[in-house]
Amino acid sequence: MKLRISGRAEKELKKLPKIDQIAIARKIRLIQYSFVVPEESKLRGYKNIFRVRIGQYRIVFRKTVEEVYIVLIGHRKDVYRLLNQLFQ
Repeated sequence: MKLRISGRAEKELKKLPKIDQIAIARKIRLIQYSFVVPEESKLRGYKNIFRVRIGQYRIVFRKTVEEVYIVLIGHRKDVYRLLNQLFQ
């Protein structure tokens, strides 16, 4: 499956501590190569938008048959507010 990462998500990932970057990168690879990730949850109110938890951080992504698009990566207290701003 093809993987695309938004500029905003990439920028936020670079700001995180190195150990968290590694954990998130591993989870992104898991999302990319397996169609169903056991920890993923669909977000209500959005079409084809899912989230995965990694400790205090969340990966928000859009999944289709051909690709996975990472929309946001961020701390759990900020990521949902940012998601609402993006999709209003």
